Amino acid sequence: MSFDDFSGDRAVAERLQRSLRENRLAHAYLFAGPRGSGKRAVAATLAQALNCLQRKHDACGRCKSCLDIEKGSHPDVHWVKPESKSRQIKIDQIREFTNAIALKPMDARVKVGVITDAECMNEAAQNAFLKTLEEPPSRTVILLLTGEPQRLLPTILSRCLRLSFGAILTERTPEQERTLSLLVEFAAAQPRGIAHVYRLHAALTKLLGEIRASVEETVPPLDEDVEAEGREKLEKERAAQIEGEYRGRRERVLEELYTWFADALLCVSGAEAAVLAHGDHLDELRRATAGLSWERAAAQLDAVEGIRDALARHISEPFALEVGLLKLI
Repeated sequence: MSFDDFSGDRAVAERLQRSLRENRLAHAYLFAGPRGSGKRAVAATLAQALNCLQRKHDACGRCKSCLDIEKGSHPDVHWVKPESKSRQIKIDQIREFTNAIALKPMDARVKVGVITDAECMNEAAQNAFLKTLEEPPSRTVILLLTGEPQRLLPTILSRCLRLSFGAILTERTPEQERTLSLLVEFAAAQPRGIAHVYRLHAALTKLLGEIRASVEETVPPLDEDVEAEGREKLEKERAAQIEGEYRGRRERVLEELYTWFADALLCVSGAEAAVLAHGDHLDELRRATAGLSWERAAAQLDAVEGIRDALARHISEPFALEVGLLKLI
């Protein structure tokens, strides 16, 4: 398949193809969406596009590399799925997978590792997989496919760039509801200017500060009688736990931002409410995108992805937010 063959996930396909053209593909993606939403097909097409022998930034579907990937026989494209009986992905599978993608490519320009039904990784497997996400192999792209992202560790979610396929039928968290309210308010501001952007920046910064404070309250401090020689290590572990939980909850805020502007791009393309993540806010989205060109809507979605990418590279959170949000105008 080619990226041009995807109609239902046009925004996702175009985003990946644009990242390929601009040589700014992330090292790890989370493809989140219900069964039948096209995650696996897009994952295979991305693997083909990275290694196609005939086309640049897309897949021809006919060359040896594309055909081998389609058949699942390419030596540099590795797939993991749950064991048939237990419906789990176990630690031995993950170890074999991470060892395979750590090797130099045999034929490919870029190695690709795909974990389907990633939520089926048991806790030991997820913890083992973290090391690979923290220090990804060079010339490798990792794809996690899931319909239940909430079952993955926050530390895994925070290290992947998330792309949404269709609507995941889960209730929005309080932080997502508050983010949505801020976006609806921002969308109502016409024309948008620097003052509106900084108002949104201040509100999001306040929300993230409250989320961090909430996380810190849930992780108990160390007992005063903990011996000094072991205290430093335990403090580091506590700090890592807080950071992991915080990043997981921050990702929900970023996902709300992403899906809102992805919906805006779909609205510019004439999409109806049924295909939108925020279909219940179709009127606000249409007002926000009135007169907006497809190129401008795509650039806004790019700006939001840029925020997530910057945070994944540990760039200062206030700076990443400010730079990304200013690009919305």
